[in-house]
Amino acid sequence: MTTNPRSRALNAALTGLTTAAYYAVPDVTPSRAARGWLKAACLVAGAALTAAEPESREGLRKLRSTWREGVAKDGALGTDGAAVTDGAAATDDAPGAQAVDGSGAVAQMDVSPSRKTALAVAGVVVLAASTALTIAGEKWLFRRGEARAAAGVRFAHTRTGLVLGALSAALSLVPDSSERA
Repeated sequence: MTTNPRSRALNAALTGLTTAAYYAVPDVTPSRAARGWLKAACLVAGAALTAAEPESREGLRKLRSTWREGVAKDGALGTDGAAVTDGAAATDDAPGAQAVDGSGAVAQMDVSPSRKTALAVAGVVVLAASTALTIAGEKWLFRRGEARAAAGVRFAHTRTGLVLGALSAALSLVPDSSERA
């Protein structure tokens, strides 16, 4: 899916602005509670901007249909919405889980419960590590900004926010791999 260059530039500018505002919040208020509320407002604004993009809505539609297909293949619902008890659609002769590719062809998949468990554990580990690294990075940036402010640098957090905002705006301008072809 190609994106309008003007739309891409506007989205990049808004992404950069919300990122800069998020990191500049400590310069606005010394209250920890107020900082939390203001940062939450920046996150909500950023999420709303992302959800408003046509590409995001299309991606959510694809994700929803993929999820429904996955539920159907695991035995909860058939492709027509009817309950299936043995894990395969009633019209299929072969037992086991199945995958449907974009052309509608059905391919047999043998996914053992231990493999599903291993994938789930790996996902949880990746999520935990990502969360821990994000929190550590946020704390480091805040401490760095506070140290710079204590050293007399005006708008220490805002300066960091502007740099990170420009970086996020630049990264939002990079086309997706599907658009590069």
